[in-house]
Amino acid sequence: MAKYSIDKDDGSQHEVRPSVDELLPPAQRGGTCDLYAPGHQIHYRHQGDAVRSPACSVLSVLLDGTQLLLALDDGTERVWRHHDPERLRRILELLRGKCVAYPEHHALRVGPYWFNCATQDDGWQDCRVSAVHRSA
Repeated sequence: MAKYSIDKDDGSQHEVRPSVDELLPPAQRGGTCDLYAPGHQIHYRHQGDAVRSPACSVLSVLLDGTQLLLALDDGTERVWRHHDPERLRRILELLRGKCVAYPEHHALRVGPYWFNCATQDDGWQDCRVSAVHRSA
């Protein structure tokens, strides 16, 4: 564990504090995505259209890289992609059981967080965030 001192430097060595970039997850280190293509950022109009469309509760989500397999409460499955699976995984773990899919608009809501997903038929465009997950 690193120790930090707010005392004046007495000549002894102090450990260097980590930079903000070292503390933030990769998706927030300046490698953010500015794409609104399927599987990337969700636009407010897309979100508005989705919220007014039929929804299904998501029974389970299996993540494999940028690909996710959704088991829906209507007995169907969807295979979608999202550019930032680590962020999605963290939010799914924090908010278990609070996941809703809007299949008509390939949108996923986990608690208050929205994800624009790409279907298998959508063209996929890598971004800085998905490239990090692809190379990891």
